[in-house]
Amino acid sequence: MNIDQISQGLLAKFDNCRLVFWQDTDEEFTSQLEELSIDGIEVIRIDDFSHFQVKERIELLEPDTRFVLYSTKETSKPERDWLYDIRLYSENFYADSSSMILNELGMRMEFRPVVANYRAFFTNKSRVARLKKLLPHNANKEELELALIAATLKVESATFVTILLDLLAKLASGNESQPLFKELEKYNLVDTFWHFASNTVGYNIEKADSEESQQQPDLADLAAKLLLTECYQSLINSGVSNTSDILVRFTQHLLPISLNEFGKRDNSERSGVNSSKRATAVSLIKNMRENRSMSAAYNKLAKEVEQEFELKQVLSMVKSPRHLQRVETFEYAEQQFIVLLAQQLNELEQVEVDALISHRLSTHWTYHQPNYSSILKAIRAAKHFYSLKHKYIDGFEYASAKDMYRAYESELYKFDSAYREFCEHSLKVAHNGSDILKMTGLVGDIETLYVDWYLHDLAIAWDKLVDDEELLGKWKIPGVPNQYDFYRHQVEGLFNTSQVKKVFVIISDALRYDVAHAISDEINNEERFAAELKSQLGVVPSYTQLGMASLLPYNKLTAHIGSKVEYKADGISVHGTENRQKILAKRNGLAFKASEVLSWTNEEGRKKVHDARIVYIYHDRIDAIGDKAVTENQTFEACAETISEIKLLVERIINRLNGSRVLVTADHGFIFKSSDVVESDKTALTVKPKGAVEAKKRYIIGEGLPSEYFYRQAQMAATANLTIDASQQGAENCSDAEFIVPRGSNRFNFVGGAKFIHGGIMPQEICVPVIQVKQLKTEKQQTKHAKERVPVVPLSNPIRLVALADKIELFQAGAVGSKYMARELEIWIEDPNGQVVSHKQKMLFDATSERQEDRKRSVVIMLSGSGFDRTISYKLMMRDVTQPNKTIDLQPHSVTIDIAIEDDFF
Repeated sequence: MNIDQISQGLLAKFDNCRLVFWQDTDEEFTSQLEELSIDGIEVIRIDDFSHFQVKERIELLEPDTRFVLYSTKETSKPERDWLYDIRLYSENFYADSSSMILNELGMRMEFRPVVANYRAFFTNKSRVARLKKLLPHNANKEELELALIAATLKVESATFVTILLDLLAKLASGNESQPLFKELEKYNLVDTFWHFASNTVGYNIEKADSEESQQQPDLADLAAKLLLTECYQSLINSGVSNTSDILVRFTQHLLPISLNEFGKRDNSERSGVNSSKRATAVSLIKNMRENRSMSAAYNKLAKEVEQEFELKQVLSMVKSPRHLQRVETFEYAEQQFIVLLAQQLNELEQVEVDALISHRLSTHWTYHQPNYSSILKAIRAAKHFYSLKHKYIDGFEYASAKDMYRAYESELYKFDSAYREFCEHSLKVAHNGSDILKMTGLVGDIETLYVDWYLHDLAIAWDKLVDDEELLGKWKIPGVPNQYDFYRHQVEGLFNTSQVKKVFVIISDALRYDVAHAISDEINNEERFAAELKSQLGVVPSYTQLGMASLLPYNKLTAHIGSKVEYKADGISVHGTENRQKILAKRNGLAFKASEVLSWTNEEGRKKVHDARIVYIYHDRIDAIGDKAVTENQTFEACAETISEIKLLVERIINRLNGSRVLVTADHGFIFKSSDVVESDKTALTVKPKGAVEAKKRYIIGEGLPSEYFYRQAQMAATANLTIDASQQGAENCSDAEFIVPRGSNRFNFVGGAKFIHGGIMPQEICVPVIQVKQLKTEKQQTKHAKERVPVVPLSNPIRLVALADKIELFQAGAVGSKYMARELEIWIEDPNGQVVSHKQKMLFDATSERQEDRKRSVVIMLSGSGFDRTISYKLMMRDVTQPNKTIDLQPHSVTIDIAIEDDFF
């Protein structure tokens, strides 16, 4: 009630007399009376004085003063009313609060009974101010009541769903159910709230046989039923049969609760089927879960309900990961899904595993608990390894070393990639305190397959070809460039074939071919860059000092053996950045560490490289981590960091240093296994042989080295193109260096074991990557190179929905790869007026299979509301949300909603 309106009404009465009686028998304005202040007018609470005192004051003591005579009591009969004679010549003021309130709110008088029912609400200015902000224009009774509830609870939107979500969040924060309703109770709004709960989500309380046992509506009970209903619907959407014993466990807790004419629960089979109230309940829980500001509250409620109703026991009855694929309600569903997927991994097709995991990676629990994401990515990598194993079930047989090298370059490297990704994510899982991957046997199985099958059989096949072709005697593979020709072929080749004035070379220590492949893929996802990955045959021994030396420009590379091994390029030592700078300077080149380049400002960087023709940038992450016993277990984590860092370096060079051509390569690769080194991993060589100067885990360098059947011995003149003629200029005092490397993937016994090794001739060590990156300067070049987001279309058109929860089949029209990129879509249904009539569902489309059948996806649409018209054309909306700050709306598709029976009449 507005005090100004009361004042104006009273002043109007004083135009005719100086005394006004105000009867407030409902005591509506008692609290506001103190606020009433009108110049020249006194207020007397006549109930606080004897009527004789009142009469004496107004007639004898202050005969000229204007008075408001306020009373909360009914007027006495004339014969008992000492003020009756005064009433005859005074005015009466009636504050019709309902009318005044409705006028203030701009509402029709027909709502006076509604306002009267909640009149206590209107005694506070701030509450009324909140109400005005929430009340829609031309509000009806329901909208007014919702606004009253929202204003009382200080909720920002006057919809029942918003109000209920706010209460659920407060319930999760530790508030008891009943205290949350104290404010509503003050203003007679509690029953109104439960009336809306009944109408919106079907929450009703069954009538008990006696008043003593009658249950009252309760917020915690409603919260539990909402969660259980959403879980039930998600199980159905995942393909669980309606007759399943699992679903029976939910029956007594489902919304809507339909009551018969006697107030008893209606357990007919149709109760709840195609119910808009159930759809609203499901949508409400989904909204709460997906609202990042409410997700913590959701998690707490879900945990409490999961424990109270012992849902682990119920969800453990699910025996297929397919039947949990759309269940996000409770955390245990995520855990059970993971266990079942891991246990049944070999029974499921690769395409199905990829689809299941792609979906789960975009769901609530993987966002809230990143460990689940790591587990799923590890399982996906394990499945890729199993699929490759099945493809090569008969082993690795090739006609020549060239064929096997090309096979590694094109596909066999994927074994190393899958193993690396599995180990990277399983290590994260273990660090976070989970042993699920070990318990399900995946860790042990993948490790055994990688070490005892893949590395073992690959080594046998490769060693045989190396022996048969006497490859170490000449160390050349037809069509494969040698690493020692890198500068002449790769760097100078760019200057010879294009309008290139400056070349940047990034050399990443121990950058293995499979890691480089991931870097190339990342770069090719950028519109302005094009990357091409090739390889070169690495020098042997495949270790840092020799590999780095072979990548420099020189005429003659020589080895000098004394107390240690030193390499020189045209007489200049190649060891250390400072010496490499001297070698590069002869060709107008510069050398920097990657950390320096990343620390430059734009202007500083451009000045430093402005006059250079060649810029070598040395990056060291993988080798720095892997080559130390205390950190070698972090090797694959270092690989992931390298992928990000090299991509950043490339972007920095092109965007800030005005580079247009970048080469990314390595000195060598590596072999890594997660398990501890055992005796079978070591050679029979137990002591450092005579003539050895440098002896490491995987190679020995010296002169006059012995030869044995269990290792390989060769000259570096053949495997690294070293000059051994000391009479030649620039080769003075050089040595005819020899080396020994173990066969297969073994280590030398006398050095001690390590998980991270390099130096030998396994494909992982000597298939050295070379990525050529160029800037796409013109729009035409960028358009030609740019990958499109993969097209997605519905399989049927027009689409027909026959239930409030129904599936729409979607088709990913291309395979993610060289032409298309994955995309994430947000999918929903709109009516012709643009009103959203369904829950919004996110789905990732990232299938890589060329088979069309493998690229089909189904999305479950949960309609909300009722009264759908089969004669109206609704729309399927799809929005690309791959980049949240750059969304794109796709072409809408026509939808017919033809629900035969909506059962909310029960």
